[in-house]
Amino acid sequence: MRRLIVVWRVGSETSCVRKASAYVLSHYKVMGAGLLVLALSWALFSAEPASSRLLFQRVEVDAQPPRSPYVKLAGDFNGDGKLDIAIGGASGPLVWYINPSWQKVQIAQRGWQTVSGAVADMDGDGDLDIVPGAQVWFENPHPRGNPGKDPWPVHRISDVGSHDALVADLDRDGRPDVVARDQSGFGRNAGNKIHIWRQAGADRWEHQVLDCPHGEGLALADLDRDGDMDVVIAGWWYENPGRIAADWPKHQYTTAWTWADAKVAVGDLSGDGRADIVLAPAEPKGRTYRVAWYEAPSAAGQPQWKEHLIVPSIESVIHSLQVADMNGDGRLDVVLAQMHQGAPPQEVAVYTSQPGGGWRKHVVSQRGSHDILVADFDGDGRPDILGANHSGPYEPVELWLNLGESKP
Repeated sequence: MRRLIVVWRVGSETSCVRKASAYVLSHYKVMGAGLLVLALSWALFSAEPASSRLLFQRVEVDAQPPRSPYVKLAGDFNGDGKLDIAIGGASGPLVWYINPSWQKVQIAQRGWQTVSGAVADMDGDGDLDIVPGAQVWFENPHPRGNPGKDPWPVHRISDVGSHDALVADLDRDGRPDVVARDQSGFGRNAGNKIHIWRQAGADRWEHQVLDCPHGEGLALADLDRDGDMDVVIAGWWYENPGRIAADWPKHQYTTAWTWADAKVAVGDLSGDGRADIVLAPAEPKGRTYRVAWYEAPSAAGQPQWKEHLIVPSIESVIHSLQVADMNGDGRLDVVLAQMHQGAPPQEVAVYTSQPGGGWRKHVVSQRGSHDILVADFDGDGRPDILGANHSGPYEPVELWLNLGESKP
């Protein structure tokens, strides 16, 4: 297996970056009949005044992943305490990579009409299963079998294709349910429905549909702090009534956001104990909008949550949006990425929250990415970034391991 490792010394948006990079040939070895495998490392140094900067180490998990690697998931599939990676190609296959060797194991040959999916213990047997969209889920053969060698049985959920798919126990009956939404762009015209499947028993699903405005993007969070998960899209949230087969009250939290195709993330950015909402424009290329977060009021049902800008203007190809404390200062930061079809540079970037307000931009990559995932893959307590472009000439599965901040 070839692995390209790069250490980035990441500067801020305000720095004047001198593009002087020191190339170091770190090691090489010969494999087979004269096949030379090179591992190159380099550092990109900033000319900004001395200040702390985020450091990342790039690891190429797979140079030749499933074509169009849409679905990106993480979970400990073999029970060894390490986060593994699952990748689903648009037309298949579905594979997983064993941490830390990143050995690739195929789960299924075909794709399942989805862009995202989820990981959850769907059958209550104590291991993590894979839900690549709203049509099927794959049963982890662990703990009785070996997930690296044995087949993963497939279970049918529905015939509905999805763009966004998430899993949560919505009615708190102990069984995970599935929430999905398709997209309205690119001729699909199907993003005006939120689909909910209640898991009523083994391979039994009850279907509920919520009407919503056209678009794409979906998140789950307990906005009203009543103990169950609500559904969040751009501009609106749907209050979980406690039963899936019931009316879900609809609340408009802002009229200021008018972009239909949006990535949605939820987290307590203000530090007041309430879940705030972050939005970014996901489609299409060639247009611009903003990245903003909306501060939750004391009562989540109130309209017109206060808007805070993160990026005033950006091309609408931000098909990646996550919130996490990336620098360990106790405040949530924002991680986003531009898709490869956007105008260069197609940045993967971290926006760290600054004391007293404001955001500092750290560029992690300029090769673009799609539907990034933020999780701690090396077990050091710092969130890392997993990504891959959804198509194009450059679509390896990449990890950017968070090395923390460098100090001046």
